[in-house]
Amino acid sequence: MCLMVPRYTAFLPKNIKHCILNNFFLSSAFLPDGSPLFESLNLCKEYNINSVEIGSNHCFEDNYLYLGNYHFDFLVHNYFPIPKDSFVLNIASFNKKIRTKSINHIKSAIDFCENIGAKLYTFHPGFLTDPLGSNLSKANYDFQWDENQLAKANYTNTKSLMYNALDDIINYATSKPVRIAIETEGSVYKKDYLLMQRPEEYKEFLDKYSPMDIEINLNIGHLNLAANTFNFKKKDFVNLIQDYIVAMELSHNDGIEDQHLPLQSNEWYWPLICDPRFNHVYKILEFRNTGIVEIVENIKLFQKETYAI
Repeated sequence: MCLMVPRYTAFLPKNIKHCILNNFFLSSAFLPDGSPLFESLNLCKEYNINSVEIGSNHCFEDNYLYLGNYHFDFLVHNYFPIPKDSFVLNIASFNKKIRTKSINHIKSAIDFCENIGAKLYTFHPGFLTDPLGSNLSKANYDFQWDENQLAKANYTNTKSLMYNALDDIINYATSKPVRIAIETEGSVYKKDYLLMQRPEEYKEFLDKYSPMDIEINLNIGHLNLAANTFNFKKKDFVNLIQDYIVAMELSHNDGIEDQHLPLQSNEWYWPLICDPRFNHVYKILEFRNTGIVEIVENIKLFQKETYAI
């Protein structure tokens, strides 16, 4: 059952531009987990935010024919369309059933993107173990994990499974008018469960694929966590993958927890967001459990900060 979220009624200006910079998007994941997608889209429509990344935290719906009522530009992220039978997507799973189900979900999502005219589909690169479920706390959006599984995990074998899956997905996407990208990962407390956090992992990725095959969605919140955890410079990492960056997922955190908070003034990420090298890149505000009033205020901050640089 979908969780029905009450509409916000506070008065807000109606002249919020949907494209502060080129390719500006808002993730629909700002409402609580289990909310129907149309609740997010209605709020976006009300406040003239017409470029939306469809997020992964919504409830299952029988169909999405109503998307035709929104004249939006869409991107699609990871676990969408939401499957009827819930599972955690993991293309590197040592469980063949989960791995196959994950790859098939991604192929179906690529078809969905083609059908609705979405410009980009991004997905996670996989995990060393299969998560037990989604987060338990609004302070941190890491998955829940089973430490007993980690003791049996093998990084080399898991990485190989990931690359086999990526080969399959890239081959499928080649005939589709949809760009695909993996999202960068990062965690402080759960670093041992994740793939694709460190620069050396991306050097191997770049050797295997060209940007014509698959691109990278740079999650700046994850980058902050990974850089703190593995002691590398964010600037060096960005320079390494610069030719592959097609999107940036934007949120704020304290460098310890994956909080998905609204952006803040005078932070390290503004020069990166405004770097002329990335003017063509999709800039996606990806906040969680955040009211539309706060989002609109953050869009104004986004406009102020990007004009100031």
